[in-house]
Amino acid sequence: MESAAYYYMPLFRPGAVVHLGHRRETVSHVMLRRSGLMVYLVGHEAPVHPDALQLEPSAFQLSRVPD
Repeated sequence: MESAAYYYMPLFRPGAVVHLGHRRETVSHVMLRRSGLMVYLVGHEAPVHPDALQLEPSAFQLSRVPD
C-alpha cells in the first residue's frame, strides 16, 4: 500500500480563535452558500471571507483502507 497523503488547510469551526488583522476573534458559526464559505465571528453581524482570516492549518491524512 502506498504512503498516506497529507493535506494542510484551515479548519474554521465554532470556538476557533482566528486573527483578523491584528485582532484576535472567535468563530461563531460557518455558512456555506453558492457564493462560497462565509465565517461569522462572535460580536459581528456581517460575515467575513475566509481569506481575510489567519488560522493555523490543520493536517488531514488521506489514505486508502483495504476492503
